[in-house]
Amino acid sequence: MKTAASVRYQVTPADLHAHLFEVTLTVARPAASQRLQLPAWIPGSYLIREFARHVHGIAARQGKRKVQLQQIDKHTWDVVCSPDRALTLQYTVYAFDASVRTAWLDTHRGFFNGTSLLLRVLGQEDLVHRLDVTAPS
Repeated sequence: MKTAASVRYQVTPADLHAHLFEVTLTVARPAASQRLQLPAWIPGSYLIREFARHVHGIAARQGKRKVQLQQIDKHTWDVVCSPDRALTLQYTVYAFDASVRTAWLDTHRGFFNGTSLLLRVLGQEDLVHRLDVTAPS
């Protein structure tokens, strides 16, 4: 029996020449005040990475209705929304760092570490997650 994902990520190479991934994050049952976050650091790295500095154009909606998204600090966002409707966030991530700890995208190859692309849905870390990656056209 398959369990439906509570948190779903769709990663698409949006612009190979501009080094941009597009990410769509869908949270099936968000909290009324849903907090999202990217880490500033990952194990094995001795530097503060500040992954969120590469996130651009982040927007949130429920159905066709835009919902207010507020950046709390360098790497944390808060969305006030209806907990009975799926929450969808869309954003782009600049990917031009060849380190295995971050993300890279160009006309020859693309890769990413989830910590540099996938917003963590606070409070839902233990639920089923799904990641779909779309090949470039």
